[in-house]
Amino acid sequence: MANVTYLIGAGASAGKRGDNGYIIEGLPCVNEISDCLWSISSLIDRTSIPDNLEWMDPQIGLASIDDWEEARKNLWQSLSSLRIHCEQNATIDTYAKKLVLKKRQAAFKELEQLLALFFIYLQLQNYPDTRYDTFLANILNSNLHFPQNIRVISWNYDSQFEIAYSGYDNKGELLVGYKNAMFDMDYEIIKINGTATFGNQTSIATLRKEIWQKIWAIKGEPNRSEQLQREQTWVLYFIYLYQLYVVGKKDNTHLSFAFDSSEPGEKILNSIDKIISQTDALVIIGYTFPFFNREIDRRMLQNLKPQAKVYIQDKYPNRIKQNFKAVKADIPEEQIEPKEETDQFFLPPEL
Repeated sequence: MANVTYLIGAGASAGKRGDNGYIIEGLPCVNEISDCLWSISSLIDRTSIPDNLEWMDPQIGLASIDDWEEARKNLWQSLSSLRIHCEQNATIDTYAKKLVLKKRQAAFKELEQLLALFFIYLQLQNYPDTRYDTFLANILNSNLHFPQNIRVISWNYDSQFEIAYSGYDNKGELLVGYKNAMFDMDYEIIKINGTATFGNQTSIATLRKEIWQKIWAIKGEPNRSEQLQREQTWVLYFIYLYQLYVVGKKDNTHLSFAFDSSEPGEKILNSIDKIISQTDALVIIGYTFPFFNREIDRRMLQNLKPQAKVYIQDKYPNRIKQNFKAVKADIPEEQIEPKEETDQFFLPPEL
């Protein structure tokens, strides 16, 4: 039985876009984050705090309407500032690394917290990329877990896998490892950049269900007033999370950039080394091998067998192929197979 490893990048969570360009499902790609931040910050800017708000919480500094209004303005300013940094730098990751190189550790940690909150908000509100659901339907065994010969290594810190998995097992969780997790088990998914959750949240899948059920239950197509109410409710919940985690610092995020040497990362790399060394087929989905990650990519792939088969699934797989060869030059050309179809995650014949 061949061992198949999936190497996942941001393109794997890109989902679908409508005719107007808005995200229908999934998450923004790197070049869409700035526009997404602008859209959300604009929504926050035009949202008013209702007089009969029931979410007062003096313990986190939201004891009055004035407190909520101040938190709303602070959140708007934080997201607006983040959007500016996105536009001034090649990617948000570039800005994050710049903060680390300049030793602005406090600003870097705040960025991690805010970015994690941003992705939580998007995933609470948006439908997940449906390709994850189909992938799990194909590979999960009778115990609702990955077969021993399939593992995932992801550069993404989103929870698309976990949200999709909640549709199969609403009590259990996938075994997900990240830098500040205990590496005392055989993880099904390893996230190199950590995961955008906080504290004891191992997944936002359960939170997403609770929020959708608790905040509103709109049946059918919402009318205009219901749509406004829904938008307002999401903004209020976003403000609450911002005050709790970013301002109140209740818990640190599990999002942890791989380049941040202040975080212990050797255990996760050792675990990845083991998986890669046993890999017979590597399936690369939505990952471009940016120079930004080259040192870690080389460390990861140095143990890939020269006889391993490599599949590259992307809209433009041949571009990625050149980047892959720059990282791993000893894989023969005939063993690298581009896959341009992106409607489903590729299932190689080795499975």
